[in-house]
Amino acid sequence: MAYCAKCGSQLNEGDKACGNCGEPVGAPVHAADTSSNDMWMGILAYLGILSLIPYLVKDQTPFVRAHAVRGINLFILEIIAWVAVGVFSWVPVLDGILSTLAGLAGFVFSLIGIINVANKEDKDLPFIGNIRLIKG
Repeated sequence: MAYCAKCGSQLNEGDKACGNCGEPVGAPVHAADTSSNDMWMGILAYLGILSLIPYLVKDQTPFVRAHAVRGINLFILEIIAWVAVGVFSWVPVLDGILSTLAGLAGFVFSLIGIINVANKEDKDLPFIGNIRLIKG
């Protein structure tokens, strides 16, 4: 798989420019070229507020940048989910169910992202991967 050198988006065979940012395709970056530091930064991208670290550090590889953007989007979605749980906290049974579901969903999506990093894959998270609150 090849990735855009500017934003880290996945490129298709024969692309002349990135479909996400419009950067001309020169020498594409392959995910297999990741270092140990890239792995740790990629894992950090899926650990809640710590996702800000790989997102804000300059000169990250496109692999880390792509996972950092996904981690930030996941973190923002988790905040939105917890606000929604807070709104329904006045309903005793619904509060417990919603908070359990929100916590479990956040954990599962973080785990999927970490597994993708460990496998050196640049894949979107299932179900929420198309939601882009922050773009790369």
